[in-house]
Amino acid sequence: MEIINKFLDLELLLSPTVYEKLKNFSENEINKLIEKIREFKKYNDSFILLDDNFFNIFLCEDLNEIIKKYKDFNFIFYYTGEEEKVDEKVKEKESKKDEKEEKEKFIEKEEVVESKLKELKHKEEEKKEIDIERIKRFETISKIRESVNSRIKWIAKDIEAKVEIYEDTDVSGKSTCTGTIDDFVKYFRDRYERLKSFIERKAQRKGYPLKDIAKMKGEKDVFVVGIVSDVDTSKNGDLIVRIEDTEDELTLILPKEKIENGRLPNDILLDEVIGAIGVVSRTGRVMYVDEIIRPAIPPKPKPKRIDEEIYMAFLSDIHIGSKEFLHKEFEKFIRFLNGDVDNELEERVVSRLKYICIAGDLVDGVGVYPGQEDDLYEVDIINQYKEIAMYLEQIPEHITLIISPGNHDAVRPAEPQPRLPDKITKLFNRDNIYFVGNPCTLNIHGFDTLLYHGRSFDDLVGQIRTATYENPVTIMKELIKRRLLCPTYGGRCPIAPEHKDYLVIDRDIDILHTGHIHINGYGIYRGIVMVNSGTFQEQTDFQKRMGISPTPAIVPIVNLSKIGERGHYLEWDRGILEVRY
Repeated sequence: MEIINKFLDLELLLSPTVYEKLKNFSENEINKLIEKIREFKKYNDSFILLDDNFFNIFLCEDLNEIIKKYKDFNFIFYYTGEEEKVDEKVKEKESKKDEKEEKEKFIEKEEVVESKLKELKHKEEEKKEIDIERIKRFETISKIRESVNSRIKWIAKDIEAKVEIYEDTDVSGKSTCTGTIDDFVKYFRDRYERLKSFIERKAQRKGYPLKDIAKMKGEKDVFVVGIVSDVDTSKNGDLIVRIEDTEDELTLILPKEKIENGRLPNDILLDEVIGAIGVVSRTGRVMYVDEIIRPAIPPKPKPKRIDEEIYMAFLSDIHIGSKEFLHKEFEKFIRFLNGDVDNELEERVVSRLKYICIAGDLVDGVGVYPGQEDDLYEVDIINQYKEIAMYLEQIPEHITLIISPGNHDAVRPAEPQPRLPDKITKLFNRDNIYFVGNPCTLNIHGFDTLLYHGRSFDDLVGQIRTATYENPVTIMKELIKRRLLCPTYGGRCPIAPEHKDYLVIDRDIDILHTGHIHINGYGIYRGIVMVNSGTFQEQTDFQKRMGISPTPAIVPIVNLSKIGERGHYLEWDRGILEVRY
């Protein structure tokens, strides 16, 4: 603003590009330029717009040459679009025009200049206010830790962190797709082959190639595996499922009565891989199904536990930058991690809390949806990441962080998503922080933990009757059944056709951590801990229209030594820690 005022004193307006350039000039260089223009204005006292053209002229040319060329130059007419210099002949022509009309035009052009000047000044003042507010926020955040006077004995400080990233589950640095037909063929072939192996292992037999089924007319107990290409219902209520393998296709008939009595499922999805056992029709073109086999992760006798009492917290959907971001509640949670506790339970948990997993949407992003700028208090995405980085710097150093992206983060929207780029990760001033892709499986202190943001939830809720936003574990179970994080291609969840399908769940995981839908959920299925972390964003207008009621400012925490036992699952709820299971 000081730069602008210096030039305004000379009745000189700066174009936005020139203003940005002058920010990089020293005060001495600016003063020399001002003095040069002041001398010139002794010969031509017009109101000047200093655009790129005249900026370079005043900066580089000799003053005497500038005076010689431009002492009679009409800057007002130049600024408002007149291309010709007003010489004597033009003046003679102009004098013939109606003086009143000419005066009105001149006044109108002066008003344009004044309007532009006011607009520039307003933008500068607005930017200054935003900068001041940002500085205040950053200053408050940077003092969170020192504001907590805690005498807690940090048990977790003496516990060694154990984190191993399974690199084959993370697309970061390995993307191969360009969107060609060949990419899609390789993508779905990889999905089929890998899930087929899990199904055959479960069935303890090899599936017949679909091209051979036509020769097996009338045979019973025939086992096949295919990827679902179509699902329909017959007039009498039977489910008609079309499957494919790499060479042929086959129609499966799932009888209505077997679906109704629970022997067969009614939730077959497009593009999932299934096995089927049944009777081949006399024509050899259809199989009547007795059993459907899915590649589900096998059930564990009991959930995995460790001997040492260690706690892991789960976050997602923080949405820094959104006007609905709950900064007071998030600050309160950071204070809790630093030992701002009220009772023995809270002290015990926070003193032994060793890991925090964050499953995407650290920031609200920019340009994620039309008109988003109106919903943001911070429209600069780099500053959004600077702010969340400052919050995370206030977490005690002995707590290890694992971070994967979501659909609001600064990576491609299509899944699988690579980890956050280096220009973002370098903003986080911590040593014990792991950045991974979405999805990614890690071994965290002995637990195979899968982080997945959960964008596919939006598709599954509309496809599976029992899956609901209100109870996230009903959706998560479906992923475990299918061993596939996003079964159907072409829905609301965009998929990049990599040559490997990173959305297949290769390992028999111990923990599945998701987010995205802003609703907390917890459960154990087949011995797998399912955690859907909520959000630190209040209900948005979009969620109101969709009828979604988020559960903000609730953080799930799991005792890794007691999983499945009373007291193993807790929730920090807006400052109060309570045992839930």
